[in-house]
Amino acid sequence: MANQKYTEEFKKEAVKMALESGETNAQIADNIGVKYKTLWNWIQKSMIKPDTSNQSIDYKSRYQELVDEVTKLKKDLKQTTIEREILKKAAAYFASQNM
Repeated sequence: MANQKYTEEFKKEAVKMALESGETNAQIADNIGVKYKTLWNWIQKSMIKPDTSNQSIDYKSRYQELVDEVTKLKKDLKQTTIEREILKKAAAYFASQNM
């Protein structure tokens, strides 16, 4: 496959797989049929030049989504912390009953 040309879409998908999957870059390169160095170059280029094809980002709504997510996660964390404390106390109580 000397001087093989790959589409931009193929390159973007390969980089996305490399960044998001649990596999090593060498495994991904082998799976998609490219050399490791080729995949590495694509990853490096994507880090230097971010994807600008999607210019219409609504920053206000994205910010609100993130704020909502943080609020929900804080609420969930508080609930989980309370539940954990209850379970610790219950475990200590039942452990003292068995002695």
